[in-house]
Amino acid sequence: MSNLKPLVAELPVFDRKFWDGSFRCTQIGSGAIGGKARGLVFIKDLLIAQIDPASFPYVDINVPTMAVIATDCFDQFIAQNNLGDLRFEEMSDERIGHAFQKSELPFELLGDLRALIVQVKSPLAIRSSSLLEDALERPFAGVYATKMIPNNQPDPDARFRRLVEAIKFV
Repeated sequence: MSNLKPLVAELPVFDRKFWDGSFRCTQIGSGAIGGKARGLVFIKDLLIAQIDPASFPYVDINVPTMAVIATDCFDQFIAQNNLGDLRFEEMSDERIGHAFQKSELPFELLGDLRALIVQVKSPLAIRSSSLLEDALERPFAGVYATKMIPNNQPDPDARFRRLVEAIKFV
């Protein structure tokens, strides 16, 4: 496999019609994406570039469908809620979590999340990630969280609230 060409993890921008089947991966916001998402996108692009589907007619290889929230959304969330002013090193995890839960996500992000949750009724894994995650010389395994939500409530408002809570949690 020495003929592998380097690939850059790039995602199409979320357009609120993401779940129509045209994209398996998309990005909300215009900033960078974290290590987990970058790795999944890399392997998706690698599989597409290096493996001819006709060579394996009975094998179906898929990367999970995902919408990735980029770092600019996180930065905006921190700034608009003055979370950067908190002295995290002096606070318990519970107090930090409470500060994040009572804060508001950016308006445009809420609109994108609402469009997503109206269309998606299957279980969701909300995963945190970092630009430093999975970087060489910086092992961050186990530092970031995943929140699973069943996303099975008939009411889209209830599903939306659970999604927003999970995002703030991670």
